[in-house]
Amino acid sequence: MLTKGLKMKYWKIVPLNLGKIVRDKSFFTYMKDPGIKIELGILAWLVISGDEKIIIDTGPSHLSKTAEFHKPFFQLPEQTLEAQLARFATSFDEIKIVINTHLHWDHCYGNSFFKKARFYIQKREIDYARNPLPIHAKAYVVGQAGLTPPFEETDFDILQGDVELAPGVKVILTPGHSPGMQAVCVQTQKGLYTIAGDTIPLFENFAVPDDVPFLPGAIFIDLKEYFESLERIKKLGGFILPGHDLQVLEKTMYP
Repeated sequence: MLTKGLKMKYWKIVPLNLGKIVRDKSFFTYMKDPGIKIELGILAWLVISGDEKIIIDTGPSHLSKTAEFHKPFFQLPEQTLEAQLARFATSFDEIKIVINTHLHWDHCYGNSFFKKARFYIQKREIDYARNPLPIHAKAYVVGQAGLTPPFEETDFDILQGDVELAPGVKVILTPGHSPGMQAVCVQTQKGLYTIAGDTIPLFENFAVPDDVPFLPGAIFIDLKEYFESLERIKKLGGFILPGHDLQVLEKTMYP
């Protein structure tokens, strides 16, 4: 499945709107704007080149399960993963590659829908997800009565570092928010796009002057690694698609 030296392909990127959460802004802009509530998108991504289709992240569980443990969370019927894919004439069985940026509850619950796909995660992420610090357990749905952590039902292909999964689609290790966080670099006709996941939750995290440090989110496991990952993404150039910013939904497709 992994590729090397194959001819470059160009891809289109479709943001999928799987609902929204309301949180204190300072969770996503470290020590900035505490007490201000903002709406954030629960996002997945459909990446298309001809007949090939890749999914990046698969969203939360059904509203009836998720709302109890992760309030407030809102999802309309047209925001289910199935409904969002149907907008682009795509079924679950068409997907052969699923990439989870990390294994928090809002990024991997939909894995079970994809019966014909291979799933990719970093070793550091799956190892930590199975034995997180208590303060992170809720994000991984570990130890919550009556719930099985969603990642335990997925047969992953385990990665260790950067890997090209298809011509023009490469995952890179970007730890900090979580130990095995990975971003996805996608080549398009208009240049490189990086789907940054929760390393860059909002456009605001990266929209800083050149002489000002990055503005990380406040949910992280290693701040030093986080800053190193932000620097790495910056050096890639191209365009950034953040993990929770509703502004990405202003376009149906990128580029």
